[in-house]
Amino acid sequence: MFRGVLATAAVAMVLTAVPASADEPGGPIDLGTLPGGLTSNGYLVSNAGTVFGTAFDKAFDQRGARWDAAGRITELPPQPGYASVHPAAITEDGLAVGDSMAANGWVGRATLWGASGAPVDLAPVPGFPGYAYSSVAAINTHGIAVGYSYGAPGPDMVVKWDTTQGTVTALDYGRAFAINDAGAVLSSYQGRSQYWDPAGNVVTLEGGGSPADLDDAGTVVGSSGSHAAKWDSAGHLTVLDTTWKYSSADEIGADGTIYGEVGAGDGKSRPARWDPAGQLTVYPVPDGAEGGFVTANDTGGALVEIGFGDFFVWGSGGGITRLPLPAEDASCRAEDLNDRGAVTGSCSIPGRNSHAVRWDLPVIGTW
Repeated sequence: MFRGVLATAAVAMVLTAVPASADEPGGPIDLGTLPGGLTSNGYLVSNAGTVFGTAFDKAFDQRGARWDAAGRITELPPQPGYASVHPAAITEDGLAVGDSMAANGWVGRATLWGASGAPVDLAPVPGFPGYAYSSVAAINTHGIAVGYSYGAPGPDMVVKWDTTQGTVTALDYGRAFAINDAGAVLSSYQGRSQYWDPAGNVVTLEGGGSPADLDDAGTVVGSSGSHAAKWDSAGHLTVLDTTWKYSSADEIGADGTIYGEVGAGDGKSRPARWDPAGQLTVYPVPDGAEGGFVTANDTGGALVEIGFGDFFVWGSGGGITRLPLPAEDASCRAEDLNDRGAVTGSCSIPGRNSHAVRWDLPVIGTW
């Protein structure tokens, strides 16, 4: 991931977004950085247009940063005694979760930031001596977050936090990485994957495999062997494709559309999606080029990268919009896409530092 931190006199210059032309809607908006800071990055964007990312302060310390839809920045500091922030997720009402990391970068504590921006500790699971650290990966609309506790000689422990009640629950050994709004949880660690239904029962995923995401109905997507797969809420397996040499399912949208990649064995991946009926569509990657799936939203749009650093939004009807650069010689990374077509990431121009940006594309429908 390109950071572009420079240690020259040129770093005092400010990255200025170039207004979008008529054929390039939603050009990148420079979100700026903290007072006295030089570098920032956007990683997540809510449907309200709130961006969660990182920004360096004037002391060159990496802080969390939250920009509202108008571009106003709020510093999200790490917990006392910790040095930096790693963003994980943001809710529609702007609640942010991530990790406060120690200066060595190896250990940290899961953290929540509300409207004030003050860090709130998400404690390791109680009653397990040695599990002094924690990491959060996801949070649902009800304020239930998941992640894991670690630090003991034994395996890491899956943890669920109810941020509205202040409770901490241990599920089993592993690392949780996803939770849906019904409360179902996915975990994967050292080759062992688990799926808990909303009642907390372990559901066996038929045929094993590697889960990657789940929707609110409890459908899990991932890979079984070398092919994209899905499992229903009871754990029954459906292999999505065997026509390509390999494939993977990485995300599932609210309407059941599944997103991932396919490959022909030529060393080049191609973004792909399966509609709710299982029909496969492969992104039209130019001959000789390689493409990658980045993320998707719940209105049928996908963010893809072609080659290195060339990003496009792929609409549900097949329409393709290239994310314009702020200048011809700029370099950008796109990280997330919301349901209204806004994208966040970061851009830099030679001789200047990287800044968080947001592209406000037209609302994505069926184009």
